[in-house]
Amino acid sequence: MKRTRLFHIVIFTLILLSSCLAVWIYHLNEGKDLLNFTISIVGFCIALLALFISVRTYTSIDSVNNISKMDGNILDNQNYVTSLPELINQFKSIDEKNLDNELFKSIEYKLKNESHTAIDFADTLQYMIDLIVIFPAIFNASNRNKDLYKKHIDNILKKLDKRRDILQSISKGNSIQITESIKLFKAVISYQNFVADGNFNIHADLLYVRGPILCNPVTKTIYHNYLGLYYNKKGMHLLRESLSMGPVDTLSIEGLDMIKSKITSLPPQAREEIIMYLTSACKQFDLALEISREDVMWPGFINYNKSRTLYFLNLFSKSEESWLAIMDDAINARSRLNRLIDEILNFDNPANNEPSKTHLRTFFLYQEELSRLVKFNLIISEKINKINPSFIAYRGLEIKNTTQKKLKESFIEIDNFPSIKSYQEKILNSLQ
Repeated sequence: MKRTRLFHIVIFTLILLSSCLAVWIYHLNEGKDLLNFTISIVGFCIALLALFISVRTYTSIDSVNNISKMDGNILDNQNYVTSLPELINQFKSIDEKNLDNELFKSIEYKLKNESHTAIDFADTLQYMIDLIVIFPAIFNASNRNKDLYKKHIDNILKKLDKRRDILQSISKGNSIQITESIKLFKAVISYQNFVADGNFNIHADLLYVRGPILCNPVTKTIYHNYLGLYYNKKGMHLLRESLSMGPVDTLSIEGLDMIKSKITSLPPQAREEIIMYLTSACKQFDLALEISREDVMWPGFINYNKSRTLYFLNLFSKSEESWLAIMDDAINARSRLNRLIDEILNFDNPANNEPSKTHLRTFFLYQEELSRLVKFNLIISEKINKINPSFIAYRGLEIKNTTQKKLKESFIEIDNFPSIKSYQEKILNSLQ
C-alpha cells in the first residue's frame, strides 16, 4: 500500500511539473507553432496517462498477490503446537464473566486489525482454534451469562464469514485450508453449545469438515477428538433413549446403576448401533492421540474421552484395552498440566508459594478433579472394590484405609463448576 501511494505522488508531481513547463515555454514566444506545440503536449499527457494506468495495474496485481498469497501459512505448518504458557499468561481473569469479555475482545481485535491478508487471516483463525479449549471454561461455569456468550459467538462468526468472503472475492486460490478450518471452528462451537445445554442429540456439522485435508497437527487433533465426541454422543443418546433415562447423568453413580440394571432390555438393533458408534469414537480418539503425542495439553482431554467411551463399549462387547488404565493416563496428564500451569503463574513471583487464582487455572483443576471423580463413579459401579480395594484411590489415598472424614477433607473444592460438588457428595454417600 505504501508503494502504491508513492507511485501516485510521483506521477502527480510529473504531470504538474510538465504542465508548468509547457505554459512557460509557450509564453516565451520563440516562434513555436501553436498547433505543433498543442499536439506535443497532448501526446505527452497521453503518454503520462498510459504510464499511470500501467503502474496502477502493476500495483493492483501486486496488492492482490500480497493479500491472497498463503506461502508458509500457519495452517499448513505440520510442526505447529499450541503455546499453553502464552494462553495462561494472556488470560488471567479471576472469574468467567471477565474471561468472557477478555477472550472475545482479543478475537475481535485480531479479526478487525490483524486479518487484512490471507496469511494474517490464517494466523487469526489458528489463534481462534487454539482458544477452543478455553470456551468450556466459560459456558460450563456456574455463573455464565448464556445470552451474552451467544451474542459474542454470533458476532465472531459473522465477522469470520465476512473476512473470508472478502478474501475469496479477491482470489479463490489457496483458500481450502481457511474454508475447512472455519467449518471446523463452527462445528466445534456448535457441539460445545449443545453439550452445555445438556443435549445429546448432536447435529452432524463435523461430518461436513474434510478432515484429511487439514495439515496443522492442532486442527487435526481437534477434528479427530471432536469427531470422536460426536460418535460418543450419538451412541449415548441412543442408549439414553432406548433405556428411557430422562435427565439422569450417565456418568453419575445413579445413572451408571440405572444403565446396568436395564441393559438386558436393550433391543438388539439399538445394541448394534451403539457398539458401532462407540467403536467409531474410540478409533477417532486413537487418531487424535497419535497426532498429539508431543502436546502437553490434549492427551489429558483425549484419554479422558476415550476412557469413558471404552467403559460403555465394554458393557456390550469386551475390549482388550482397559478403560481404567486409560483413565489413569488421563488423570496423570491433567495433573502434570496443572503443575505446569502453577509454574507459569508463579514465574513472576517465585517467593509466593500460592499461584494466582485465575479462572483458567480453576478450569483446568476442575478437569483434573472431574476425571478423578468419574473414575470413582465407574469403579464403584463396576464393584471393582470387592475384587481389589486398592484400585480405589484418590490423590494417593487408598479408600479402604481412609476414613470418610479424611476423604472429605482431601476433596478439592471447586465452586465455579457445580458438578464437582454433586459428584463428591454422592461418592461419600455411596461409601457409607
